[in-house]
Amino acid sequence: MTADSSTSDRSLPLRERKKLRTRRALADAALRMFTERGFEATTVEELVDAVEVSRSSFFRIFPAKEAAAIEAEAELWSAYLAALERRALSGLVLTELSDLLGEVVTGLGADWADRYVATRRLVLTSPALLAYAAHYRAEVEQRIADRLAGKLALPAGDLRPQVLAEVTTTAWRLAARAWVHGGGQGGLPTLVERVARAFRAIPASLELSAPERPAGAEL
Repeated sequence: MTADSSTSDRSLPLRERKKLRTRRALADAALRMFTERGFEATTVEELVDAVEVSRSSFFRIFPAKEAAAIEAEAELWSAYLAALERRALSGLVLTELSDLLGEVVTGLGADWADRYVATRRLVLTSPALLAYAAHYRAEVEQRIADRLAGKLALPAGDLRPQVLAEVTTTAWRLAARAWVHGGGQGGLPTLVERVARAFRAIPASLELSAPERPAGAEL
């Protein structure tokens, strides 16, 4: 937990602080137990017993067993969506989205970085988790697109917010993949630099063109 999150926790009502602590305990236990025993081999009953909460308490916090497993990723995108909602956009929106993602990642802290690396490695061991993570990210993309359309006062059916939303998550995947594969080497600064590099590659990629084929050349 970062210093900022601790301060934020104390500003919440006692009931909300207790719920947040339970959520974190369940997510930490889920990541540990799923990694040690396997996702499919670990039941919700075993998980709630380890944290000493009820099954109903678990499902009041997480909609599914898979959700507890990808909590680190959910923290990232929940923070991103909240920050996007607060941000007054100006200039190139792609640049704003890139800068915002870097700022959010920096604020999550080293503890989150370790949990995210472990989470992504866990996800790769389970087809169910891979499918759930993909579905979750599609929901995130839609929420990003909706926020952009509202902030930019774009008409219904305008594809640009959806394109930007999917570009954002694609840039994140490209940046995070090699970083996770390397065990998070370099910490958050390296990840943030990779995010910026991935976003910079987007307009450059759109300008790529193949050399003209000489007349009569074979296909």
